[in-house]
This record gives sequence, C-alpha cells and structure tokens, in this order.
Amino acid sequence: MAEINIEPKKKGFNWLWILGILALVGIVGWLLSRDRNIESDAAAMRNDAETIENGVSTGAADMWRDVDLNVPRINHPEIKINSSDFELRGNDMYTVYSMGEKLLFDTDQATIRSDARENLEQIVASIDQRYGQGQIRIYGHADARADAEHNKELSQQRAEAVKNWLVTNASMDASRISIHPMGEADPVASNQTKSGQQQNRRVEIVAMNP
Repeated sequence: MAEINIEPKKKGFNWLWILGILALVGIVGWLLSRDRNIESDAAAMRNDAETIENGVSTGAADMWRDVDLNVPRINHPEIKINSSDFELRGNDMYTVYSMGEKLLFDTDQATIRSDARENLEQIVASIDQRYGQGQIRIYGHADARADAEHNKELSQQRAEAVKNWLVTNASMDASRISIHPMGEADPVASNQTKSGQQQNRRVEIVAMNP
C-alpha cells in the first residue's frame, strides 16, 4: 500500500497583526505630536502674557523683537535739541530718542533735573505727532565703573524716572510704556575713557508706529 504524506497546512502571512501594530504606532505618534503642540502653544501664550504685562501689546511683540537701537541717524524738524548728548535715530517703523546723562540727571542720580523739562516736552510732542498711541520702550544704560548689579539698578531707576515723568507730566498712559534696564550691557563707546563712559550713561526712548 502506498504511503500517503500529509504535510501540515502552512499558515498564511497575517496582515492583521502588521496593520494593528502600524495603527498603534500611528496613534502614539499623534499623541506625542499633540502634546508638543500644546506645550508650544502654552509657551507662546506665556510669552504674550509677559509682553502685555510689560506694556507692549501682542500685536507689536514681533516688531519689538526686531528693534535695533543702532539704526541710522535721522532728523525730525520738530526736534530742536542742540546738544552733543542728544541723538535721533530711526526708520519707517520707530524712532530712538537718545539722551545722555547730562540732559537728564546728575552723576549717579536718578532724579530728573528741572532743566530737562524743555527737552522732554519736545520729545513728547514728536511722539504724539508721529506715533499717536503707539507703544513706547525706555532703555536705561550705564557705564561700567561700578559693579554690574549697581549699574543695572541705576539704569532701571533712571528708566522708571523717565516713564514716571511721561505719565505725570505728559499724561501718557502707563500701560503703553515699558522699561528695560540694560545696565552696562550695551555700551556705545569704550568704558576705558571718561568720554566713553559719558556716552554710555544714557536713556533711550523708543516710540513705535501703532
């Protein structure tokens, strides 16, 4: 009698397992991507909240990040300040009104002198004429003679003094003005000479288009 060989039936390739694994991988990837997007959106919201708290609207936030304090010198005919301690710089978006220490303060002091009023009034008139209710930043700068902490504190006090003057004497809304104490971090001249130190002690008001 002939021998009959019966081979066990070969199992076919199970695509259902492969599809299930691929689906699981896809779900996990989607969940991870969603979490990253949520975290990114939350960070953006925190940045916007910070910007609003500092007195800059979220609509202007991106433009403020691009502010260059070293834009070219310009001339506004309404500004008649004739002093080597004053400089006007700007472009189509904003103007930098840069005032040396001598125009505003006594050495190492943060109280605005009475004779600074006329210059500040010219700047206010220029801002009102050109920028309406646009946002304003006030940068305080110091030289590097004292320690960094003192320089940062002095630059903050001076920026705050200018802001308070604008709010009190020019009726500017405090919410549109933010202060930025730079201390000794952004010198425009060498701190190794007295003339350079003098140039570095300054306050800069930046007004931007609304």
